[in-house]
Amino acid sequence: MHTIAADGPPETAPDAALRSLMLATLDDMDELIEGYLGQLRTIPGYGQVDIPSADLADTTRDALELILRKSSGLPLSARHEIVSEALGRRRAAQGVPLEVLLQAVRMVFRLLWTTLHERADDAQRAALDRSAVQLWEAIEFHTVRVHAGYLHEVSRMRRDRETERAVLLTRFLDAGRRNPALTARLAAELGLEAEGPLLVGAAPLAAEAELRRLAGPTTQVHARNDSLLVLEPGGRGAFDWAERAGFPVGVGTAAPRLDAVPAAWRIAHELLMAAPPDASGPRTLIEDWPELVVRRLPELSQSVLGTVRQRLAPVSGESRERLLETVELYLRTGSLGGTAERLFVHRNTVLKRLARFAELTGLDPAQPWNAATIRLVLAERASHPAGPRE
Repeated sequence: MHTIAADGPPETAPDAALRSLMLATLDDMDELIEGYLGQLRTIPGYGQVDIPSADLADTTRDALELILRKSSGLPLSARHEIVSEALGRRRAAQGVPLEVLLQAVRMVFRLLWTTLHERADDAQRAALDRSAVQLWEAIEFHTVRVHAGYLHEVSRMRRDRETERAVLLTRFLDAGRRNPALTARLAAELGLEAEGPLLVGAAPLAAEAELRRLAGPTTQVHARNDSLLVLEPGGRGAFDWAERAGFPVGVGTAAPRLDAVPAAWRIAHELLMAAPPDASGPRTLIEDWPELVVRRLPELSQSVLGTVRQRLAPVSGESRERLLETVELYLRTGSLGGTAERLFVHRNTVLKRLARFAELTGLDPAQPWNAATIRLVLAERASHPAGPRE
């Protein structure tokens, strides 16, 4: 005759001799529990965790009762069904290493087998030998659920810690003034030196996996609402890995101390948000300030662009685009020859286009004073590729 387990394959119903042995053992488990606890103390790593003796005794009693009942076909209550996962969760919260916990759980088989054999009469011992597989399966059932409970609790604790860290980080970055206590708490949480220099960056949320692959082992990455906060201890360079990245990275000013990170973060975040759609690599304040002005002072930048476009109105749309493209390449390369090579035109053609642009707009690309205004115009134009605003 067979019975169907609630969550397992068909099990052979145990005979009366085995059932009587298990019931007798359930009625007198004190010696069994003491023996198990004695063996538990010999496992390296378990004794270092501060778990109250009463806790160990109670959880051991519950686990042994579950295994004895399940292996002999005795009925299980709702409380028995949650014993294993509850044990896994409890030990995870108490800091018992997983491999140590699983070693302790599997140690039950030898103890039970030896103890049951000593207590059994001939008929019971024969029944026990025939049911060795069921006993092992009951212990594995318990082990698998302990493992699952442990992992669930670790995941929950990790989520809780990440949430706590995110709240702490948000308070720190949004603080209107320096808060030494908050800074010290965050330094301890992140494992950073409060007085050490930090390079601060901002990267797209979607790039987290690639960023972690590219960045060095000391680089910290923290998800924010719309971007990633990147912290690199040392405060040197501009994220060397950002040159290889296929995504933009806003680079804030180097923070001399942890409490200077919020100001650096605001700059890095603004640079990231202002980056053109096709941008990649580091975005710095010195190099990319025009895009930042376009984002922060849209009315000003649109007005400047509108004025320049009005002055370029006499030129057809195609010719106007050629002029702007030539001016942009010239400002980027600083070379007539380099611009001509990129555009596949003669050097004189570049000179004529630059002169024509200066004539129409009053802004000479060769004059550094005018170049800043022209860069602002080009940044505003790039931020609205769909069409002009005039």
